[in-house]
Amino acid sequence: MGQLSHARFRDKYKASSGPYKGKDYQSIANSKIKDKSPFFKGQNDNAQKVYGLYVREDKGKFDIHFTNSKFSKKETGKAPVTSFFKDPDFGGGKGSGGGSDDTTWTESMQCYYLSILFNTSVTKLDNKNTTLKHLQAQDRFCFTYDKSTKINAKKCFDNCPEDWFKDDVFIKTANAIYNSIYAKPFKSKKVYFHRGSPYMKAVYDNKKKAQEYDKKNNNPALAPGSFSDDKWNPGDIWMSTLSPEIRTPFADKKNNLPLEWTSLREAVRDTADTHTLGISLKKVSGTATVTPFNTRKRTHNMNTKYAGFTFGQTGDFFNSADMYMYFNDGGIMQLRATATTKSWQGEMKGKYAAAGKIGGGNVNYYVEQTFGKSIGFTSVKGKNWQETYYTNNLNTMYALYTKFINKQKSGTKKQPVLTKSQFKKEADSYTSKGNNASKAFYFGKYMALLFLETIDADKPSSKLNEFSRYIVRYAMSNTDISTFFIKVS
Repeated sequence: MGQLSHARFRDKYKASSGPYKGKDYQSIANSKIKDKSPFFKGQNDNAQKVYGLYVREDKGKFDIHFTNSKFSKKETGKAPVTSFFKDPDFGGGKGSGGGSDDTTWTESMQCYYLSILFNTSVTKLDNKNTTLKHLQAQDRFCFTYDKSTKINAKKCFDNCPEDWFKDDVFIKTANAIYNSIYAKPFKSKKVYFHRGSPYMKAVYDNKKKAQEYDKKNNNPALAPGSFSDDKWNPGDIWMSTLSPEIRTPFADKKNNLPLEWTSLREAVRDTADTHTLGISLKKVSGTATVTPFNTRKRTHNMNTKYAGFTFGQTGDFFNSADMYMYFNDGGIMQLRATATTKSWQGEMKGKYAAAGKIGGGNVNYYVEQTFGKSIGFTSVKGKNWQETYYTNNLNTMYALYTKFINKQKSGTKKQPVLTKSQFKKEADSYTSKGNNASKAFYFGKYMALLFLETIDADKPSSKLNEFSRYIVRYAMSNTDISTFFIKVS
């Protein structure tokens, strides 16, 4: 799990495995020095091998003084413990980072750090006031869950990647949030923090009920059919002054929930009486920045414009089964077939790489909103729309290919236009790229061509710009009915 951290030494953290299992990190370091076992100055066990002479602490930070030779007592250097690999003696392994479950621990751990600021007299975090003892004192304010199992500060501390402590990620993030204007409504109040808790699920259940209401009462619906929780509000953790037992967080005094999207949007508000706030977290490497999204002015992504398309990344029609749509702000959407012919979907790349996927149904939803027709049809097909699999529609596919092959974005190399027989030969030969590759090619490229035809991609227009904004704002959880949150990065 990467390199060592001052926090583990300072809090006398005990190794859960290895030859020194049960001993705290300071004791392990001293035992390694006594046993003349090497330390690895770097990120893995292939790093520089040195031998410890002694460990010295200064204001909560720890240095290892070392020599380069196992048989020498002459000091050749010193370095903070954060420069050394967490090798198996400390209960670590060969890797240099956590796995896919790290978000459980890092998001949960952030709750405890924030709680120190909002629920004690501390106004700025540092390494002295964020020991394990301080964090454990916040257990009653933090409702963090791994699936359905509640986890406490000790469990989070034990499982967090070392580098998050080493780089002071939690401290930087918490201080930035506390010092932002968005913390003002929460100060001098009892604040609860949530990650995967029943309260947090109740927040998203409110959104689900609004979506059900929308489907029954609005035509067309204001939200795509698969409008996910993240696209409504991507808060990784939530803070609230309401009791964690409440299951109707945005209800009025009569306990009625807001069911209209606009009413719910206003309920999750950014005004002085805010009681619940979603926080999107990113691993901070330098100075932490707090950015508000979905304010009433909604300034993000409003100037996005359509910037063209390419077949694959290079414009070579037969080199891949996908296509790319470009936006003027550096964003890119890849459109491709998944699981051969199971579905066709978009995935954000470039500037919006972290925004995730957009299902074909949602892409079509915004096509209908903008162009008044479904992909592959001349009029709106509505709820019955689904991806159209290529079934020997060679004439249609070839005609669209000839129309769009050299209408790709500026700077794309001009492509030779093949005859219909050459076109089919190239498409059929795509099997050389793997089992069912040709089927995926036909499906993915056919859908791409139908999409381009439906949105008139060869004719730059205000509608294309409007569609681009819809797509980007959906990807960035910034639709007209998405709710206020802050992002720390």
